[in-house]
Amino acid sequence: MKIYKVGGAVRDELLGLEPADNDWVVVGSTPKRMLSMGYKQVGKDFPVFLHPETKEEYALARKERSTGPGHTAFNFSYSPNVTLEEDLSRRDITINAIAMDDSGNLIDPFNGKDDLDNKIIRHVSDAFIEDPLRVLRVARFYAKLSDFKFGVYGETYKLCKNLINSLKHLPGERIWQETEKALELKNGFDYFHILNNFWRDSSGKSWSDFVLNKQQSGVTHLWDFYPKKYYYDFLQRLTGEDNKIRSAAYVASNAAGKYGWSDSIEITPEILWFIVCDILKYDSDIKYINERLKVPKKFKKTHSDIRKFCMLMRDNSSPPRINPEELYDAIEKIGDKNNYIDTYNKFRIALRVYAEYPILHRNYNDIKYTENEPSELENFFIDYYKITIDKDDNSLKGEEIKEKIKMKKIELIEQYYRKVSGWL
Repeated sequence: MKIYKVGGAVRDELLGLEPADNDWVVVGSTPKRMLSMGYKQVGKDFPVFLHPETKEEYALARKERSTGPGHTAFNFSYSPNVTLEEDLSRRDITINAIAMDDSGNLIDPFNGKDDLDNKIIRHVSDAFIEDPLRVLRVARFYAKLSDFKFGVYGETYKLCKNLINSLKHLPGERIWQETEKALELKNGFDYFHILNNFWRDSSGKSWSDFVLNKQQSGVTHLWDFYPKKYYYDFLQRLTGEDNKIRSAAYVASNAAGKYGWSDSIEITPEILWFIVCDILKYDSDIKYINERLKVPKKFKKTHSDIRKFCMLMRDNSSPPRINPEELYDAIEKIGDKNNYIDTYNKFRIALRVYAEYPILHRNYNDIKYTENEPSELENFFIDYYKITIDKDDNSLKGEEIKEKIKMKKIELIEQYYRKVSGWL
């Protein structure tokens, strides 16, 4: 029996990254022997075992054969006679098909180390086309290795282009598993960017066709819609790295130090999914993709909440402010009384996304004049969630209490408007 470290742990170690976890392949063993050594079996389709002390996964070397379309249509076979090379040959890309023995020696039958050195994402074999999930994995590793400037090898790109329409055979949950991993990456949008390129080169259509055809049916444009440019526009607004919004007045005001964004909003996986969904624009399309992929509730709620604020801002353009009662209704539907910062962040995301004119920054002041001092907008949300009935109101009951608190919250909104803008 021999044990080898394999896959991502070896790849990341060679790149100088801290591996998220270690995976091991066991050659020349059987389930019975693994159990006798204290390992606990967890695999259902094929034997995977947890180490009795480290709890890391140890899988018996195996071969696989496709039996139909989709990620689950495979037959697996394992025995003490399956070799390490046979096990590595079933992996998707060469940089994931490197093994390391207990002395640190590399076993690299598909030249994955050379591809690491040359910054290439390349498929291991023609068996790549047997599983459309591998298109998503190529896209995810492209995003993961973006800072290293990896590119997709030409023949691998062609395979992904030809295979991408077979994603329809995959269950939505499996697509989401890969997508959620991509959303957690620093350069997560590159996952969607490369998938868009595969799709465009496969069918002659792209994300841009999908968006423009539905928004402007029958209209021919000389320009095109680029998802990555759209994303970076979002990113610049949310992180505050670029305050140059389309209005020249805004640029002049910001140069004078009157308005602007003084801090960055963290791009969480949920916010990145909001950006992806916002590119789709239409509620019916967003609902479809959320249902198709079985997107978790927290991602759908983040998008829905921010969109509520966005629509209120979009609907009030002269002057661009939200009616106090409408803002109250939105906060009550969105907010968590134990977590004001969540509602505050969702509001300022909407503010930055739709802040086309400097008046929005004057009316909803989100400037921090000192590092440790909340902005006027944050102070508003802090005060909002502190509101309760006074001692003099203890005689009130049920709906009377709710109505009293509502009146006090609407009054706070009006006071906030007066303070920052001189309205009302």
